[in-house]
Amino acid sequence: MAPVTLFRQLRQGRLRTHTSVVKPALTDANKAKRLQFALSHTRRDTMEYVDMYDTVNVDEKLFYITQPTRRFLLLPNEQAPVRRLRSKRYITRVMFLAAVGQPRFDPAIQQFFDGKLGIWPFVEHVPAQRSSARRPAGTIITKQISVTKNTYRSMLIANLLPALHARWPRNDTTIVVQQDNAPAHIASDDAVFTEAVAAAGRNIRLCNQPLNSPDLNCTDLGLFSAIQARQRKKNARTIDEFIAAVTEVYWELPARTINSTFLSLQGSMDDCIAQGGDNNYKPRHMKKDKLRREGRLPVSIRCCTRAEAILTQPTVL
Repeated sequence: MAPVTLFRQLRQGRLRTHTSVVKPALTDANKAKRLQFALSHTRRDTMEYVDMYDTVNVDEKLFYITQPTRRFLLLPNEQAPVRRLRSKRYITRVMFLAAVGQPRFDPAIQQFFDGKLGIWPFVEHVPAQRSSARRPAGTIITKQISVTKNTYRSMLIANLLPALHARWPRNDTTIVVQQDNAPAHIASDDAVFTEAVAAAGRNIRLCNQPLNSPDLNCTDLGLFSAIQARQRKKNARTIDEFIAAVTEVYWELPARTINSTFLSLQGSMDDCIAQGGDNNYKPRHMKKDKLRREGRLPVSIRCCTRAEAILTQPTVL
């Protein structure tokens, strides 16, 4: 087809552009687990999804201090910014662990819980072994650490548990900490973590989301992208400035952003049920901002017609 014919067809609306996103490959067992997970978050009496007020979503994200290629909007006579690195292969990056819950009003203290529990970097502070042009040997510097079962467990015990004690709304329900199935994550019955939870005096349990299912964790449904978009607007030259920028951006996030990700999670579970556990669906647009302005934004969405039909089957899980 000639290029002029191709563009004419596009202009006339006879062709459309499509961006294909690679999704995780799923086995039949994966689909069954995904379906079971989504069904466990439904209420059969109202055909709605649970509010997930007892759920904490945790996940890691690797943030980069800058990107090799960026686009800028400049005035005609404005000088283009020049960015330099010693090597594009060694851009400063840090792994963070973020934890969020569903925002809501806490009647116990008569305050609004914004859903934010914290974001913590996997770093350590050690003395520099050698001198450099910027600092002498022995200066305390910040270094990245690998995410292993031990470092991950320590992060949960040292940061997540105190954050839950300090910020989580007071109630008697069990707090469910949902994590993915990364090799560095601890088991749901990890003895050290269980002992730390018992010492903290809270009823907390770990649970794993289904394998190959980033669409079933709200951190991957808009939270990390919102943090990353805001973090790129801040200038940071050192790893300490970078960590401070990411942390600041996290705490600046409005509660409506986190609330929107939980509604997107419910939409993903609804599509998951409708597709029989498959991930072959396009993320839905719920017009959340419009519903929020009109005061009609729900806490829980209703199951779609296809999902309701599956839920009413006598052989459903």
